[in-house]
Amino acid sequence: MFISRTDAAQKLADILSEYKSRDQTIVVGILRGGAVLAHTLSRCLDVPWDVLGIKKIGAPFDPELAVGAVAPDGSIYVDRWTKEHYGVSDDYIESTKRRKLVELRDQLNYIRRSSSYENLNSMIVIVTDDGVATGATMKAAISFLKNNNAQKIVVAVPVISPETFEELRDLADEVRALLIPRNFMAVGQFYLNFQQVTDDEVAKLYRGKGENVS
Repeated sequence: MFISRTDAAQKLADILSEYKSRDQTIVVGILRGGAVLAHTLSRCLDVPWDVLGIKKIGAPFDPELAVGAVAPDGSIYVDRWTKEHYGVSDDYIESTKRRKLVELRDQLNYIRRSSSYENLNSMIVIVTDDGVATGATMKAAISFLKNNNAQKIVVAVPVISPETFEELRDLADEVRALLIPRNFMAVGQFYLNFQQVTDDEVAKLYRGKGENVS
């Protein structure tokens, strides 16, 4: 159990110690919760940090059920089993992708004043989030990082479902996690404080003006 995202990041830094002050290394946090972890990891490891926007593509009958996810360059990850099992059409995925991509680029332009990521080329990228359930957003993030020529991709999260942990090991160079519980129901069950993080809070962190987001 973690007190907060900040507490989780501090504990996560302990299993990433070989990357402390390492050249050509950057921590990237998936918006929004992952940004808090990336900010803290950056301080603990003495490396730069950034945020990465990934938008979930939810099922037409349940927006919380991830059919896939879209990255800032327009690339998408689609969970083929979910798509076929629930009969989600290609037209629905494409139209939702276009809408989410506009939202995503607006969000990134507000937070970091750009939706491009030239700073990832040839870097060791530690990509983090506050937890991983089905892994749709993380899989989209990994694909995006590969498209941007990351030298090495290290997934580092406080908690992850066992099934997704095994899946990500085939996609990333390394996967580090503090908890891989069999009783995984939702990320929030492993935090005492799991309040929603806002774009305004992330923007303040990114611009060096916010310290109290947990």
